[in-house]
Amino acid sequence: MKSLRSLPRVFLPGVNPESLIDLPAAELDKLRKVLRLSPGAEIAVLPDDGSMIRCRLLAKQAEPLDVHRPEVEASLRVTVCQALPKGDKAEEIVRACTEIGVSGFVMFPSDRSVMRWDEKKAADRMQRLATIAREAAEVSFRTRLPRLELLKSMEDVLARFPSAQVLSESELAVGRLAGRAEETQIVVGPEGGWSPREQALIGDRGITLGPRVLRVDHAAPAAAALLLLGG
Repeated sequence: MKSLRSLPRVFLPGVNPESLIDLPAAELDKLRKVLRLSPGAEIAVLPDDGSMIRCRLLAKQAEPLDVHRPEVEASLRVTVCQALPKGDKAEEIVRACTEIGVSGFVMFPSDRSVMRWDEKKAADRMQRLATIAREAAEVSFRTRLPRLELLKSMEDVLARFPSAQVLSESELAVGRLAGRAEETQIVVGPEGGWSPREQALIGDRGITLGPRVLRVDHAAPAAAALLLLGG
């Protein structure tokens, strides 16, 4: 039997390991045309419940062989709340943080966000981020997909997560990043930093990662790594 870590992996939330698994056309194309797998090859199907189903690839289906529960998910659930950054930086943040082990993402526009998403753009961008997260989770040997959500403002984020830790460049931010028993939330601003109005909202929740100022696409992965890869 091949090592579970070496198996090509496909997320198919909710599949039943007790019967043949139908493979969607997009996933089948990836397995057959990109990875060049032939019928009979072993693959892993991930139901998004913490388990991994070792399967044999058939023509258009996967035949379950056995079920495993690898201990690959972090015990600390970290949610990254990211103010909308410019360009494709949101994709890089989601990709890196998913590989590190982040459990969820909340995107939101802040006062100084250059990027603004209308309703149509928001739906398309969130779908794209979900695809990035799924691909990163498959590559990094995860068994659960991070959840993604879009909120309307900093106020909504802090109302949803009143105990969130907010990264801040203010000299008044003297607290340091700390993990909690089960879950924590990290709020990261846009390229221009927080506005005075948002600084007032942050209050004593502001924290720092240290004396240097990180780029927006590095801040969340650095914070996630400190929390999730330290031990």
